[in-house]
Amino acid sequence: LDVITFKMKQSFIAKSMLSLARGLTSSRGHALQCDGRSTVLFSSSSTTDKRLFPEELNIIYDSKCNVCKLEIDFLARRDAEKINIGAPKLKMTDIEDEYYDPHDPANGGITYEQGMSAMHAVTADGKIVKGVPVFSLAYERVNLGWLFKITTWPVFKQLADAGYNLFARYRTKLTRGASVDALVAEYEAKKALQKKMDLDDCELCKTK
Repeated sequence: LDVITFKMKQSFIAKSMLSLARGLTSSRGHALQCDGRSTVLFSSSSTTDKRLFPEELNIIYDSKCNVCKLEIDFLARRDAEKINIGAPKLKMTDIEDEYYDPHDPANGGITYEQGMSAMHAVTADGKIVKGVPVFSLAYERVNLGWLFKITTWPVFKQLADAGYNLFARYRTKLTRGASVDALVAEYEAKKALQKKMDLDDCELCKTK
């Protein structure tokens, strides 16, 4: 009788652990792994499930700025053809592309005006980076991080930030012959016109 009771208790414990494991798996994405001696809690979800894109950094740039384009092309080539062949770590997104969508999570909500005012990037886990740190992270991904290492030192960081902010303020005037405000106004007018044309096309389709 004692033996039967002991076996019944073992069976009850095993069923309880299995039920608990199923509950944890469904409610929190975890499971219980039993090896007969201990019970280990582990995550069943992969970190890749939370990534916004396969690469590590999405750089949002202005393709109509020759200086910007030159640097982006250099980084893209080095990344894809020399350092991270077959698995690039840099994603390049042109803010001047007609299909650019600031609402896409991969673009971090960066508007046209924000992107034109300063360099921005979004990490695969959704963090937004702005200014000099963008270059530091980008060059680090292509094994040239040492070029911007000095910009992380307190005194030099302040100088680098001040220098970049000054360049960013006048960048579009120097490279595109217009202020950020003028380019934003032109961009918004173009978008408004495109929206009106789309609505007109839609109304035309309804009449047919």
